[in-house]
Amino acid sequence: MGRAIILLCLGVLSFSQHFDEKDPRAVIEKVRIYRLTQELDLSTEQAMKFFPKLNEFQKIEREFNKQRMDIIFELKALIMSNADDQKISEVVNRFEELQKEKFKKQFAKMKEMWEILTPVQRAKYLIFEDEFNREIREMIKKVKKLRGP
Repeated sequence: MGRAIILLCLGVLSFSQHFDEKDPRAVIEKVRIYRLTQELDLSTEQAMKFFPKLNEFQKIEREFNKQRMDIIFELKALIMSNADDQKISEVVNRFEELQKEKFKKQFAKMKEMWEILTPVQRAKYLIFEDEFNREIREMIKKVKKLRGP
């Protein structure tokens, strides 16, 4: 049954977004889904509801990061051109508003995710995310170390 859930989830995600096997992010995401399904012991019904919500949650983060990078680029340009404080403050304020909106959207999406999971699954999800992200960061450090300066 667990394999059926995993295959179903991977199939749903494959249709919802194209994964390039050569893209390490796609491979990492597949591993994340597999391990998350195992760790949370999701039912088929839960998996079908949970993973689209998780995708939406992650999309909010990706969109924020893109906009954040645009603002950082803009701030660097303003600093380099010795722009006045008012112009810099306007851009910083835009960043703050963007961040508030991201938190608001993600909090709402998390509440939707929580409705699908039991309290134990919620706790396991939080622990999993922390540990999985730490593992990925450690792997990236090791790869960088192997490649050298």
